[in-house]
Amino acid sequence: MVNSNSFRNLSHADLQHILLTCELLHQFEPEQSFLPHCQATLDGIFACVHHSTELYTLTPFALSELENPTINGHWLDVFNQHMHEHPYVSRMLSGQPSHLEAVQQEKNLESFKKTALYNEFYDKVQGQNHLWLAYRNDTNLLSCVFLREAEFNERELSMASIIHPHVESAWKNWSRMRSFKQELDSLKGSVFQTPEQEIEAALIRSSIESLTARQREVVEQVASGKDNQQIADELKISVLTVKKHLQAIFLSLEVRHRTQLAAKWHQAHSISIY
Repeated sequence: MVNSNSFRNLSHADLQHILLTCELLHQFEPEQSFLPHCQATLDGIFACVHHSTELYTLTPFALSELENPTINGHWLDVFNQHMHEHPYVSRMLSGQPSHLEAVQQEKNLESFKKTALYNEFYDKVQGQNHLWLAYRNDTNLLSCVFLREAEFNERELSMASIIHPHVESAWKNWSRMRSFKQELDSLKGSVFQTPEQEIEAALIRSSIESLTARQREVVEQVASGKDNQQIADELKISVLTVKKHLQAIFLSLEVRHRTQLAAKWHQAHSISIY
């Protein structure tokens, strides 16, 4: 596990680049795949020959999604044949939640250099050194790998140490928001709309309209699928203020959580088919 606590070798420009990268990581679209977003955001943060992003399921272990524009299918077949020889495979299957590692720091590096995986794959694709960022979320594992011939230096490992938790946070937030959006879409599809339900919708609209202007804005943001931080950024208020508004809204509209609140908003704004 890379644990670089010395950031003295990072310039002001490096820190600005890291900050921008972290901001972009959190600007995801929940209806899109996270892998291409992650790759596009991290591409360029480290000089490398190849950068791949993979999503695995762990029970059973299988590759479920791959974003790798630079390595063709032939080389991926070679990798798949020999991937069990990789020193990181055992860590991928372990219960540890995340990893940040560089292959040049492997204790068994010399043994790894003798494997078919190293000589038939990494050496051939000019990826003898690689930096690996991995994240576990329940039964899924996200893997980001940077490959090149030259070793990764202390400056780059320091940058990776700063970026690492932001990738994990962005991915978990994306997973949570996608789950929320899917649940919300399911609820939206189930609320349409008899004459009796139209009367109920009118009552809900009246209740929402009785809220303050700011509270109505918060309700609309929740209904669009945004989390508290995104609402705070959109309305230029603090997250604490968002939470206070939500407490008051929940009490006023007699809901227990934001999924019910979003469903009520969409029910109130549905169009009767009768």
